[in-house]
Amino acid sequence: MYTVVTQEGQTVKCFPRGKLKQNGALYIGDFVDIVLDKEGIIENVRERKTQLVRPFVSNMDGIVIVLAPTPKPDMMLVDKLIIGATENGIPPIICVNKADMQGADGIAQEVADDYKEIADILVISTHTNQGIDLLMQKIKGKFICLAGQSAVGKSSLINCILGENKMKIGELSAKCDRGKNTTRHIEIITIDDGTKIADTCGFNKLEIPLFDPAVLSTYYTDFDEYAKKCKFRCCNHYKESDCGVKNAVECGDIAIGRYDRYVRLFAYVESRWNKRYD
Repeated sequence: MYTVVTQEGQTVKCFPRGKLKQNGALYIGDFVDIVLDKEGIIENVRERKTQLVRPFVSNMDGIVIVLAPTPKPDMMLVDKLIIGATENGIPPIICVNKADMQGADGIAQEVADDYKEIADILVISTHTNQGIDLLMQKIKGKFICLAGQSAVGKSSLINCILGENKMKIGELSAKCDRGKNTTRHIEIITIDDGTKIADTCGFNKLEIPLFDPAVLSTYYTDFDEYAKKCKFRCCNHYKESDCGVKNAVECGDIAIGRYDRYVRLFAYVESRWNKRYD
């Protein structure tokens, strides 16, 4: 069941019809055509301007990726989220939350080293309101979605923005230092200034679609300047010699952590691609 807001501002509970229900072709943020009978029926989905497969949100203007000192940041997850955003032309913002906690400065520096060329980076705290006004300036009037690991503070961030305890707050699991997922559905929250925020379920793993590994480097736009110096035009920046990207890593112009994750991801994508007919 989906909640649809009509052009008149009416909220209608709707069920997808036939094929839409079978193939799961509905995303939060979709513009849809509905028929009102005894219950609302979603007949059709309008063309999307943007979409992400995980989280399943469409027509957004930006994505806010939230990190925190705890749970331990998963930078590979951030890389994958940025790949999805880049593929769809969605500008990413990275928020290092829990700035009042020990270790936040180190995480913020690592994020700046890895992503300063491709994303706006903010250091925030929902406890002290640090950085919240600046974040609101960047997302004002836009439709954005929050994404990241469980328990990094996405729901707390929404509560901070709204000034009320609308969203349930999760806790960390003591055994594995991972967050407990308290957001069970995706909801679009509208603020008075027209800003819309999709709060998504926290997740600790993200599978990327199957694609030719030669395409992977095109999603790393921070490599582009250095790729011009590669000896081979079709360089994958992986095992090739005379690679401008590798040289940039050695010179410290590209963070070694970011490049190492690229190599690991390339090997994984290549392995999946080579086995696609198995």
